[in-house]
Amino acid sequence: MVDVLQDQAEGLRRLLERDSVRVVMLTSGRVGAGKSNIVVNLAAALAKRGRHVLVLDEQQGKGGMETLLGLSARYDLMHVIRREKTLDEVIMRGPEGVSIVSAGKGLQMLGELGSEDQDWLVQSFRQIAKTVDVVLVDAVAGVASNVLSLSVASQEIVIVVSEHPSSITDGYALIKLLNQRFAIHRFHILASKVKSESEARTLYDNMAKVAVRFLDVSLDFMGYVPIDDKLKQAGRIGRSVVDAFPAAISAKALRNMAETVEQWPQPSGENGRLEAFMQRLIHSSRIAVEESRL
Repeated sequence: MVDVLQDQAEGLRRLLERDSVRVVMLTSGRVGAGKSNIVVNLAAALAKRGRHVLVLDEQQGKGGMETLLGLSARYDLMHVIRREKTLDEVIMRGPEGVSIVSAGKGLQMLGELGSEDQDWLVQSFRQIAKTVDVVLVDAVAGVASNVLSLSVASQEIVIVVSEHPSSITDGYALIKLLNQRFAIHRFHILASKVKSESEARTLYDNMAKVAVRFLDVSLDFMGYVPIDDKLKQAGRIGRSVVDAFPAAISAKALRNMAETVEQWPQPSGENGRLEAFMQRLIHSSRIAVEESRL
């Protein structure tokens, strides 16, 4: 009876959330924090929880989803913008059925699009909205115009930091820029490549103390991904660690992280629509282009 009631409650929750899409951007102050690997595995962990996940991959070249998963993207977001392919046709399938769109080149062009191309792209995302619960954006590391635009457009921002001092200082610098320039006040901190939860907590506490003292921000501890050979091994065979090695310590941490994401407040109204995210992204990208010309 308990299982039946739980299934009914879950069904009701999904019914109420069917038109709502959560958009989470993951970035870091610099390369080397293991962000893209986390995106892959967090997406798989969410998919195992029954979520339909779309990954927008801003990375190009060696650090992208294609390299990590052994995929080959014949098409990307630029083909959609040029109306050569539909969004469905450029989507690749990753672990656990996760949808992946190679978006680096397309995102660079958003600020230059005319009104007709903007409308076309928004409509393209509207058409797949019913099949997406969560969007994970794998943004490039560092302070780049696309990262800034994605930060403004996304509902949740995750800063991935490792124990390396430069990773922490650059992550803080990114938070400071987004807070002071775009009035973003809430960030999630994800500790990567740490030895233990206590080490992750210490890393977070140190960042939070400085941020609260000098910035008008609220930092939230999202979780941590421990150093784990199984995580690397899963990547070498193009699979997620939650699928290939479910008993691994990193797999457990990522499942906990997926549960944490689902506990965040569900976006509602216009803010929770996939096409609205794309509209915000186009708008913020256009502003970034205009500012660069001043």
